[in-house]
Amino acid sequence: MSIVTKNGDRRTTRLLSGEEVGKADPRLEACGIIDELNCQIGFARALAERHGSKCGQIAREIQELQLDLFRLSSEIACSDPESNRWAEPTAARHVEHIEKRIATLEERTPLPRSFIIPGACEASAAMDVARAVARRLERRAVAMAGEGGYSNEYGFVYLNRLSDYLFLLAREIDRCSGVAFCTKEGG
Repeated sequence: MSIVTKNGDRRTTRLLSGEEVGKADPRLEACGIIDELNCQIGFARALAERHGSKCGQIAREIQELQLDLFRLSSEIACSDPESNRWAEPTAARHVEHIEKRIATLEERTPLPRSFIIPGACEASAAMDVARAVARRLERRAVAMAGEGGYSNEYGFVYLNRLSDYLFLLAREIDRCSGVAFCTKEGG
């Protein structure tokens, strides 16, 4: 079976629901952002793994997040959430899970009372890029809501927490790799 479907030649593609949409459909844009985010997170994970066992636990946590992003992508790629047989929509349990991970990282990684400048190490810098992509994804989902294309309130909460989680993952990478973060006093 070839990966070449030729649907894109007509500037269309199919959603998980089977609906054919144009390549500029906002859901496709959101799914593209999730794909970009997942790739960036994978890049950060690969860089973190260079630190060996010091960052092993955080690399496993990052990979778990990457798997969850597939769930989120399939949710957004389905125009009818009721017919989504590929993955469950974001629910309270997904929000609770990411909030627990955030709380754990906040306990383990003390933060300064100043702005943190990305770039303390390659892996955390890559995760900070992922954080910026996650914020773009959240803005896209909010725009989709305004257009009637996405309405899962748990999804919006999850997306809001996601950038916080990625910020803390970047700081945890700094901590476990033994580098100090760069700061700038804010005002």
